[in-house]
Amino acid sequence: MDSELVRHWAMAGFLPAFRKLFESAAWTEYTHPLEYSSGTIWPSVNTGVSPLRHGFYSLFRFCEGTYRLRLARADDVRGDPFWKWFARRGKRIVIADVPFAIPKSEFGGKQFWGWNQHDSWAWRRSSIPSDFLSGLSREFGPPLAKSCKDYPIRTRPLLQLKRALLEAIRRRTAMLKSLLLLPDWDLFYAAYTETHCAGHRMWHLGDESHPQHSREQLAVVGHGLREVYQAIDQSLNELLECADENTTSLIFLSHGMGPNFHAAHLFPEFLERFNRSWEEKMLHHFGRHGHDGWFESAWQKSVWRLPVSWRNRVKYLLPVRMREWLTLQRYQASRQWSRELSFSLPKDGFSAVRVNMANREPDGRVQHGAEYRSYTESLLAELIQLTNAEHAQPVVDGIFRVDQQMNPARIGGGSDLVVWWKKQRPINALHSPTLGLIERPQSGDHTGEHVMRGAMIVSHPKAERGEHTIPGMNIPDVTATICQLGGVRPESAIAGSSRCSQLLSETPSIGHVPGAD
Repeated sequence: MDSELVRHWAMAGFLPAFRKLFESAAWTEYTHPLEYSSGTIWPSVNTGVSPLRHGFYSLFRFCEGTYRLRLARADDVRGDPFWKWFARRGKRIVIADVPFAIPKSEFGGKQFWGWNQHDSWAWRRSSIPSDFLSGLSREFGPPLAKSCKDYPIRTRPLLQLKRALLEAIRRRTAMLKSLLLLPDWDLFYAAYTETHCAGHRMWHLGDESHPQHSREQLAVVGHGLREVYQAIDQSLNELLECADENTTSLIFLSHGMGPNFHAAHLFPEFLERFNRSWEEKMLHHFGRHGHDGWFESAWQKSVWRLPVSWRNRVKYLLPVRMREWLTLQRYQASRQWSRELSFSLPKDGFSAVRVNMANREPDGRVQHGAEYRSYTESLLAELIQLTNAEHAQPVVDGIFRVDQQMNPARIGGGSDLVVWWKKQRPINALHSPTLGLIERPQSGDHTGEHVMRGAMIVSHPKAERGEHTIPGMNIPDVTATICQLGGVRPESAIAGSSRCSQLLSETPSIGHVPGAD
C-alpha cells in the first residue's frame, strides 16, 4: 500500500481504521534507499538484510558466470527469516501467505504460501502442516482473481478484476480471523497482496492527469484502487478487533505506487550508444535495435509487425507462465552482451546496468579498478545530462552505485548501477547532448508502478502517539523492531536497528536465544 495514498484517504474519511491508528499509534514514514526496488522489499524485511546480502532483486535473475537470465525463485533469497529466531525461542508462529516466505517444517507452527500471491512464480503452493493450505482453501474458497496480467486495461476486465480483488480480500480476512482467534500463536505474520495488482492495473482510474484516464471508464469501474484500499481498511479493523489489549500490532506498508512513467524502454539503446561512444565510434553507425538478441530480432521482424489489437488478443490467450517465458527469451542477448562494455538488465519501472567486468564475466572487457571507475564515472556523467525530449526536463531521479557499498567483483547476480526515473510525466523520448535523440513510445498494461516509500505503524500500550521522523529509517529496521517487540534477539547480524526507543515510552527487553552463543 502506498503510504501517501493511505494518509490522504484516511484524512479524507475513506479509511477510518487507518485514521484511528494515525491518531492512537506511533508511526513513521520513510523513503527506501536507492539500492532497493520492488522485488527486494519483502526479502529484506523477512531476513533483516539489504539486497546486496540476500541477493534477490526481481522476476528475472542474472546467472553469475554466464550471460543468461532465468526466472527467479523464493529460495534464491539468502539469509534466515526472522521467524526462525522466534521459533528457536519457543514462540509459536503463524506465517500467512507472506511474499517469498517459504514454509519450512523446522520452524513449526502454521505456515502457508500461495493462496493468493501476486508473485506466484516465486514458489509452489505449500504449507506446514502439509494439508494446512488445502484445508483453508476448502473452508474459505480459493481467491477469484487470476494474475493481474490476465486483465487488460479495458472497462469490463477492470471491473472483473476489482470484484475479484474485493472478494479475495473478504475471503482472506475471514481466513486470517479464524486463525487469529485461536490461542496457539505468539507471532502472527500475514500480508495482503491484493493492493499490488490494484495499483498496477487501476492507477489511471483515479489519476485525472494520466494519459489513459477515462471518465467513461471511471463511471463504470469506479475508483477501483481506492475501493481496494477501503476493503483493506475494513479488514484491518476486523483483525485488530480480534486482538486483546495485551497484543502488540505492527502494520507495515511495504512500498508505494505512482504513475508508470519511466525510460526503461529507451535505456538499452542509450547504453549501446554510450558504449559505442566510449569506444570512439561514429554515432551514425548505431542501429536502432543493435542490442537485441536473436529471439528479439526475430520477434521485431514478425510478431511486432502485427496490429497491437491482434497481439494483445493472442497475448491474453496464453498462460501467464508462457508469457513470462517469452518475455525472458526476448530479453536474452547473451552473444551481444558478451561483446559489450556493459548491458541493461530487465527491470520494472527503473533501469539496471551490469558492467562486463573482466574476471567477473566470462568475456569481461572492462578491467576491475581504474578502468571500471573511469567507465562508470563517464556513464554517470552522461546519465545526469539526459532530459525528456518533449519537455527539456531532467529525467534521472537518482542512481545507486554498487562500488560505493562493496567490491563490485563480488555482487553475484546484481547490478553495478541502478537508475531511477522521474515519474512526473511520460517519457517517450530521451535527449542526450552527446548521444542525440532516442525515441520510442512506452507500451504495456501497467498504468501504475512502484514508488520507493513505506511506513511503519506500531500499536502498543506504551506507544508515543502520532508521527515520528526517524532519520535513516530503513527496511531492516522493521525487522529489528519486530524482533524487539517480540522479545527476541536476532541470531545473526542484521542490517537494521530497532526503533522501539523512538516509538515507545518504554523499550521492551530482549531475551536470550538458546544455542545462539
